Amino acid sequence: MHFALRSVVFVAMALSTVSACNWHRTPLTVEPDFRGEDVQEIVLLPVIDARPDRFDYVRVSRNVEDATLMFLRQRGYFATASDRFGVRPAGPMDLDHETFEHLSALAPPDARIFMVVQIERLDAEYDSTGEGYHAKLSAALVDRESRRILWRDVASASSNLSGVLTVFARGSRQYEAAVNAARALVETLPKG
Repeated sequence: MHFALRSVVFVAMALSTVSACNWHRTPLTVEPDFRGEDVQEIVLLPVIDARPDRFDYVRVSRNVEDATLMFLRQRGYFATASDRFGVRPAGPMDLDHETFEHLSALAPPDARIFMVVQIERLDAEYDSTGEGYHAKLSAALVDRESRRILWRDVASASSNLSGVLTVFARGSRQYEAAVNAARALVETLPKG
């Protein structure tokens, strides 16, 4: 019985991974001479939760942070998380238009290359299988030393778990949507 349950969970996660992949996505912007293999370390700043209802699903910021770190590492980067900002953002940001000066103020002084990730949305959506969730993230990668924004992107993804699988893991649909969006976001970075 345990083997059968593990097989079902594995197949569901594999299908989720395949369906979440955006094979031909390109980032909003990327510096033409940005080479991922030249990056020594990426410091991931605390995830900014810009959702209007950010008190629902309060762990989503942690889920996005953990998933982003994991996918950065899978992409070939040495990535660490910072537990603080240089200057805390006053509110939601428009990451696809923010200037270098504004973004560089967010990072602690010792962070040379850093990533800012913001949760734009996490919304319930309904289809024939029931309730699911849709997450939207935005991000920017900044090189403080060269005073450049190396990469910017926005990514969205949904959860596809349904039925019996969601009974075993409360909150799994929100988690899956956040993880799928983080994966789609990081996939447009040049390989490290």
